[in-house]
Amino acid sequence: MRLPFPERVPLDRVAVFAGVLFAVQIFEGTALYFSVGCAAFVFIAAIAFNTAGGLTRTSGAYVFFYSTMVVIIGICYKAYLGQPADSNLVDPGTDIAVYVAGITAMLGAVIVSRRFARKAGLLQNVLKVSGMYRASVGCIVFGIFGSSLIDLLGEEGVSLQRIFLQINQLIPLGIIIGVIYEIRHSRGTRSINLPTAFAIVFYFFFLGLLGYSKQGMLTPLMCWALPVCALRYRLSGAQILSCLLGVSMIFYFLVPYAQYGRGVYQGENPSFSKRVSTALSLIEHPSDTRKKYLDTLVGTGGGYYNSPQGFWDRLQFISVDDGLVNATDHGHVFGLWPVKACFLNAIPHIIWPDKPDLRLGNTYTHEFAPNMPEEDTTTGISYSAIAEGYHWAKWVGVLIVAPLIWVLAFLVFDLLFGDLRATPWGLLVLAELGHAAPEGMLSGLIGFMTIGAETLIFCAVFATWIAPHFATFVLGPERSRIPRVRSFSGPLPPQPNRMTDPGNCAL
Repeated sequence: MRLPFPERVPLDRVAVFAGVLFAVQIFEGTALYFSVGCAAFVFIAAIAFNTAGGLTRTSGAYVFFYSTMVVIIGICYKAYLGQPADSNLVDPGTDIAVYVAGITAMLGAVIVSRRFARKAGLLQNVLKVSGMYRASVGCIVFGIFGSSLIDLLGEEGVSLQRIFLQINQLIPLGIIIGVIYEIRHSRGTRSINLPTAFAIVFYFFFLGLLGYSKQGMLTPLMCWALPVCALRYRLSGAQILSCLLGVSMIFYFLVPYAQYGRGVYQGENPSFSKRVSTALSLIEHPSDTRKKYLDTLVGTGGGYYNSPQGFWDRLQFISVDDGLVNATDHGHVFGLWPVKACFLNAIPHIIWPDKPDLRLGNTYTHEFAPNMPEEDTTTGISYSAIAEGYHWAKWVGVLIVAPLIWVLAFLVFDLLFGDLRATPWGLLVLAELGHAAPEGMLSGLIGFMTIGAETLIFCAVFATWIAPHFATFVLGPERSRIPRVRSFSGPLPPQPNRMTDPGNCAL
């Protein structure tokens, strides 16, 4: 079985889905205007996704992750629980109007950006297939040991260390490149080699388990799955079953583990040995850890749902945006100065040592959350991009400011990467959007198109021209080159799982 890389969704099926959701919501007591708004949001999001080119383009990926993880999953799970979709919201009428207007503006931004976008990105055709193995190993080696090497510089390396920690996406990139190489090199019979497997385990353990990070747990899996889908690698039934079991284990046991473990060390910076001992004690009894986490939710309120739903509470932003939208309607219109501040934030600390630390989500929350301590200026709080646009300038923010930022971001990434399947860094963009699109806000998108784009350019340059030299420490000097290899210039035709059609393979 080959996993799909969606380029479009059938609109007739989307219409049926939206109609069924509408009927269920009406049956459960949802107000007519809210049910109509939900159906309209789903259908307009599908049109925007298809217009953008699906997951092959940055704009399509942004539409997909924003629409599903901000609104669609939440309203569908609400329907599954049998609860009215507009319940537990302070201002449901304005909420759904803002979402429908915002997704319509996003569709307009997609249409404009596609009109002026390049078909091929500037960073395509730079990495040869023959150099992918050493590039993968070099990225993994420097991604793991780079920070320690920079520490050897002492005080002179402090600024460099800060920059490296901000732009270091080399391990995920090394995984992606390694999977691409192995699929091509094995002619579709394997997807993982030893360095890639080591990088996946390292990232999952150190950044996921010991860092109590859900993103750290899921990123290695996504970095493997994206090239598998892009290259149409055929998975066996056992592999698919293992993936489903692994994802289920992460959601059921490890997400509560991460949430509970992060609370244990709130405000602390424990030693490595203490992190390991605590992690082992929590993982040793996963059911007890899950129960402890659920106990911490008792009495906290249900948010969008009538009662706490654990990880499902994190797969919607409706209840979070509701507070910001309602505060805006009560006079807390923030203004547009964050646009200028976020673009200026792209200036490096080396040039601007006293650059302020922007935590806009935290700032917004202080406007309307009486229970948030005034001295708390560090807690990271996120809202969706459309809600932030409304908070900046109400309907001007949603219908004018937000689309202008979306158009600029889509054009920047189309200029650099083009078809996201065509390069490893394009697939890395896709992996990053899974986090940046739903909870990065508009201000975060400005950072993603500036600092984020700089990071991705650095990763591409490093992987192509510098990483092979660091691979020498592990693999030794390169002795020979494989002649007549073609560059990784675009998505492959379907790859065979066995050597039944060698003519379709790269090597």
